[in-house]
Amino acid sequence: MSFGGYVEENANTDIESGGWPVLKTSEFRQMRRIPSLFDESSIITALQAASLYVQGELDELSVDGEAPALDTLKASVYKRAVYGTAHADLLPEFATQDRREAAENTAEDDFKQADRFRTQAKRDISLLLGRSVNKVDLI
Repeated sequence: MSFGGYVEENANTDIESGGWPVLKTSEFRQMRRIPSLFDESSIITALQAASLYVQGELDELSVDGEAPALDTLKASVYKRAVYGTAHADLLPEFATQDRREAAENTAEDDFKQADRFRTQAKRDISLLLGRSVNKVDLI
Protein backbone atom coordinates (compact mmCIF):
# COMPACT_ATOMS: atom_id res chain seq x y z
CA MET A 1 0.00 0.00 0.00
CA SER A 2 1.36 3.41 -0.86
CA PHE A 3 1.15 6.54 1.25
CA GLY A 4 -1.68 7.75 -0.96
CA GLY A 5 -3.75 4.68 -0.13
CA TYR A 6 -3.41 3.17 -3.60
CA VAL A 7 -3.42 -0.61 -3.60
CA GLU A 8 -1.95 -2.39 -6.60
CA GLU A 9 -4.47 -5.17 -7.13
CA ASN A 10 -2.42 -7.30 -9.51
CA ALA A 11 1.04 -6.87 -8.02
CA ASN A 12 3.37 -9.69 -8.98
CA THR A 13 7.08 -10.01 -8.51
CA ASP A 14 9.08 -13.05 -9.57
CA ILE A 15 11.80 -14.02 -7.10
CA GLU A 16 14.58 -16.07 -8.65
CA SER A 17 17.19 -17.80 -6.55
CA GLY A 18 19.93 -19.51 -8.52
CA GLY A 19 18.21 -22.59 -9.92
CA TRP A 20 15.58 -23.06 -7.22
CA PRO A 21 11.92 -22.81 -8.30
CA VAL A 22 10.84 -19.24 -9.03
CA LEU A 23 8.61 -17.78 -6.34
CA LYS A 24 5.83 -15.38 -7.28
CA THR A 25 4.22 -12.88 -4.96
CA SER A 26 0.88 -13.32 -6.76
CA GLU A 27 1.04 -17.09 -6.26
CA PHE A 28 1.91 -16.56 -2.58
CA ARG A 29 -1.06 -14.20 -2.16
CA GLN A 30 -3.38 -16.69 -3.85
CA MET A 31 -2.16 -19.84 -2.07
CA ARG A 32 -2.00 -18.22 1.37
CA ARG A 33 -5.09 -16.01 0.84
CA ILE A 34 -3.20 -12.78 1.45
CA PRO A 35 -5.31 -9.67 0.69
CA SER A 36 -3.86 -7.25 -1.84
CA LEU A 37 -3.81 -4.41 0.70
CA PHE A 38 -0.60 -5.81 2.24
CA ASP A 39 2.65 -4.21 1.13
CA GLU A 40 4.38 -5.90 -1.82
CA SER A 41 7.88 -5.02 -0.59
CA SER A 42 7.22 -6.69 2.79
CA ILE A 43 6.04 -9.81 1.01
CA ILE A 44 9.11 -9.85 -1.26
CA THR A 45 11.47 -9.54 1.72
CA ALA A 46 9.66 -12.29 3.64
CA LEU A 47 9.76 -14.63 0.63
CA GLN A 48 13.47 -13.99 0.10
CA ALA A 49 14.27 -14.68 3.77
CA ALA A 50 12.06 -17.78 3.84
CA SER A 51 13.64 -19.14 0.66
CA LEU A 52 17.12 -18.72 2.13
CA TYR A 53 16.02 -20.58 5.26
CA VAL A 54 14.41 -23.46 3.33
CA GLN A 55 17.35 -23.69 0.91
CA GLY A 56 19.72 -23.90 3.88
CA GLU A 57 17.69 -26.75 5.32
CA LEU A 58 17.80 -28.50 1.93
CA ASP A 59 21.53 -27.88 1.40
CA GLU A 60 22.36 -31.60 1.29
CA LEU A 61 20.28 -31.90 -1.89
CA SER A 62 22.61 -29.49 -3.68
CA VAL A 63 25.13 -30.96 -6.10
CA ASP A 64 28.50 -29.18 -6.23
CA GLY A 65 26.86 -26.09 -4.77
CA GLU A 66 24.14 -26.03 -7.43
CA ALA A 67 20.43 -26.11 -6.65
CA PRO A 68 18.86 -29.54 -7.12
CA ALA A 69 16.64 -30.26 -10.10
CA LEU A 70 13.18 -30.56 -8.56
CA ASP A 71 10.37 -32.14 -10.55
CA THR A 72 6.94 -30.49 -10.56
CA LEU A 73 5.73 -32.28 -7.42
CA LYS A 74 8.86 -31.51 -5.41
CA ALA A 75 8.86 -27.90 -6.63
CA SER A 76 5.30 -27.58 -5.28
CA VAL A 77 6.39 -28.93 -1.90
CA TYR A 78 9.39 -26.56 -1.89
CA LYS A 79 7.12 -23.59 -2.62
CA ARG A 80 4.68 -24.63 0.10
CA ALA A 81 7.56 -24.77 2.61
CA VAL A 82 8.77 -21.31 1.58
CA TYR A 83 5.30 -19.78 1.43
CA GLY A 84 4.34 -21.24 4.81
CA THR A 85 7.52 -19.96 6.44
CA ALA A 86 7.06 -16.50 4.91
CA HIS A 87 3.41 -16.40 5.99
CA ALA A 88 4.39 -17.28 9.57
CA ASP A 89 7.02 -14.54 9.55
CA LEU A 90 4.55 -11.98 8.20
CA LEU A 91 1.70 -12.59 10.66
CA PRO A 92 2.85 -9.93 13.16
CA GLU A 93 3.28 -7.43 10.33
CA PHE A 94 -0.16 -8.21 8.96
CA ALA A 95 -1.65 -7.32 12.34
CA THR A 96 0.04 -3.90 12.23
CA GLN A 97 -1.00 -3.24 8.62
CA ASP A 98 -4.61 -4.27 9.27
CA ARG A 99 -6.05 -1.88 11.85
CA ARG A 100 -9.61 -3.18 11.91
CA GLU A 101 -11.16 -4.08 15.23
CA ALA A 102 -10.83 -7.78 14.44
CA ALA A 103 -7.07 -7.38 14.12
CA GLU A 104 -6.65 -6.01 17.63
CA ASN A 105 -7.18 -9.35 19.36
CA THR A 106 -5.10 -11.54 17.08
CA ALA A 107 -1.72 -11.60 18.85
CA GLU A 108 -2.28 -14.87 20.71
CA ASP A 109 -3.87 -16.56 17.72
CA ASP A 110 -1.02 -15.33 15.49
CA PHE A 111 1.56 -17.23 17.55
CA LYS A 112 -0.44 -20.47 17.32
CA GLN A 113 -1.06 -19.98 13.61
CA ALA A 114 2.61 -19.18 12.96
CA ASP A 115 3.61 -22.37 14.78
CA ARG A 116 1.23 -24.39 12.59
CA PHE A 117 2.65 -22.82 9.43
CA ARG A 118 6.24 -23.51 10.53
CA THR A 119 5.38 -27.09 11.51
CA GLN A 120 3.94 -27.74 8.05
CA ALA A 121 7.03 -26.18 6.44
CA LYS A 122 9.26 -28.52 8.48
CA ARG A 123 7.18 -31.49 7.32
CA ASP A 124 7.62 -30.35 3.73
CA ILE A 125 11.39 -30.02 4.22
CA SER A 126 11.53 -33.52 5.74
CA LEU A 127 9.54 -34.86 2.80
CA LEU A 128 11.98 -33.33 0.31
CA LEU A 129 14.91 -34.78 2.26
CA GLY A 130 13.28 -38.22 2.34
CA ARG A 131 13.18 -38.20 6.13
CA SER A 132 10.53 -38.96 8.66
CA VAL A 133 8.92 -36.00 10.36
CA ASN A 134 9.45 -37.79 13.67
CA LYS A 135 13.20 -37.55 14.08
CA VAL A 136 15.01 -39.64 16.67
CA ASP A 137 18.77 -39.51 17.13
CA LEU A 138 20.86 -42.25 18.70
CA ILE A 139 22.69 -41.32 21.86
